[in-house]
Amino acid sequence: MKLPAVAIAAAFASGIALGLHPLVARHASSLAFLSLSFVVVALLVTTGMVLLKLGRLFLAAAASLLCWIFLGCLGACVAEQPRPANHVISLVEERGISLGTPLRWHGHLRDEPARLPWGYGYEIELSGVEFEGELQSTKGGLRLSFTTHPDQPLPLKLHAGDEIAVLTEAKRPQVFMDEGTFDRRAYVEQQDIHLVATLRAPQLIERGSSPAPTAGTRLARVRRQLRDEVDGLFTGKPHVAGVLRAMLLGD
Repeated sequence: MKLPAVAIAAAFASGIALGLHPLVARHASSLAFLSLSFVVVALLVTTGMVLLKLGRLFLAAAASLLCWIFLGCLGACVAEQPRPANHVISLVEERGISLGTPLRWHGHLRDEPARLPWGYGYEIELSGVEFEGELQSTKGGLRLSFTTHPDQPLPLKLHAGDEIAVLTEAKRPQVFMDEGTFDRRAYVEQQDIHLVATLRAPQLIERGSSPAPTAGTRLARVRRQLRDEVDGLFTGKPHVAGVLRAMLLGD
């Protein structure tokens, strides 16, 4: 017996609506509530499998729908988790730091530097920021771009996982207030990017320690090698290289 996709979608949507209800949302940050929800989902999955094995199809279907409802509710509660106090957006909103001036940001590269048509792009997992002479611990993501010029040297050769410090004026992604326009800020936040910045000169970025490579950083380096090979094979056809990078590497 297979549940119709419409029934599953309706159950999941009902669960999301339930999770956003004020009576439930007030408990979204409760560890006990989230743990209990995970336990209920596991029990419903187990119950559904047992009932299906016993041939109780109707009861198994009911357990499955209940499981989807709880999954939707749990997903909504997880999405509503408050940001930690040292999250970069929390610090900005609470005036813990000001984005009006260049600051020295500390963190490590999430991925290999991206070669862009106009220069380079870096995605940094933030660990701290220097503000008013004090190093504050922080979390969040910073997307940094650098435009190359013939009269400027190239930036440091950096790799995924490298600890870095960069002096730049960061800002939140631009958001347009016109109704119906693309919400770029929400889009990049889905990629765990909360600030964007431009590197004015290659001397403003410094490399710290280079931790031992992990499985993730090794994979990032392999992806970079493949990306460079694709670009080298289609030097005169950047649009073809872009499509291949998107299809093969997810860029």
